[in-house]
Amino acid sequence: MLKKTAFRTGSAALVLMLGACSWFQQPAAPVTAGTASGGAASGTSAQSNPYGATPYDPNAAGASAAPEPYNPQTAAPAAPAAPVSGGGAYIPSNAPVDINAATHTVVRGDTVYNIAKRYNITQDNLREWNNLGPDNTISVGQNLRVKPAGYSAPAATASKPATPPASSTPSAPSNTDYARTQQRPQASGPAKTPTVSTGGVRTISGITWQRPTAGNIITQFGGNSKGVDIAGQAGQAVVSAADGKVVYAGSGLRGYGNLVIVQHNQTFLTAYGHNQNLLVKEGQTVKRGQTIARMGNSDADRTKLHFEVRQNGKPVNPTQFVAF
Repeated sequence: MLKKTAFRTGSAALVLMLGACSWFQQPAAPVTAGTASGGAASGTSAQSNPYGATPYDPNAAGASAAPEPYNPQTAAPAAPAAPVSGGGAYIPSNAPVDINAATHTVVRGDTVYNIAKRYNITQDNLREWNNLGPDNTISVGQNLRVKPAGYSAPAATASKPATPPASSTPSAPSNTDYARTQQRPQASGPAKTPTVSTGGVRTISGITWQRPTAGNIITQFGGNSKGVDIAGQAGQAVVSAADGKVVYAGSGLRGYGNLVIVQHNQTFLTAYGHNQNLLVKEGQTVKRGQTIARMGNSDADRTKLHFEVRQNGKPVNPTQFVAF
């Protein structure tokens, strides 16, 4: 009995000692009331807070709002690119034409002005013969009359037997309208330049053809190329591909530089562009292989000869006639 009483007395004393120790501990940190807007307490209260500044609370009023997540539906769309013109910068078409043709097929770059100029007619004529409106609207592929109704092509020379009218109008010197416009004097008689051998020859369509110059073809016929480009050295000989007459020698045709055009008969002509200098004059006759110019880079990006063959005014592949 005495032992139980002593045990209970000891336990009670231990509890009282623990309670006394807790009385001497530092009191709990006071809770400081926030302002109505959730701001910090006064400076004195904040300094007495043993836990430091108030921790960040994203839900507390006045806290910075979290950034909204990216939403592709609400993002401002990028400004659309400016429309690109379908044809880019306007480049006029000044390709050689058949001055005696009755019709002209419109190609990219053609205008009423440059068609009339190339066929040596007036714009009023062209509008009248084709019922064009005052806005001069024409379309690629459209066939336009470039001669009045009832026009017939010039007859063949008297030395040749008469032949039935061909289905297509015989070709005449291309770009003679440029020569006539400039009123340049015509030379006569044969050209007095040396004859040069540039390679093999062959006869096609009644004409014996020869390479116009030595060198490799670097641009083939087709697409935007109405002939072939032949690489070479500046100053090397450019010769007439066949017997004929010089019908144009000058630099009035944009994109061809110093140009020579030789008419071989009423069907075929050849053109030689980008020359360094010209050695023949309009009206002179030349023989196959006779030098007509020196190779150069006039109106071109490099030294080369641009060579075209035209049949009835239309460009054809030169490799079908000339043995390259």
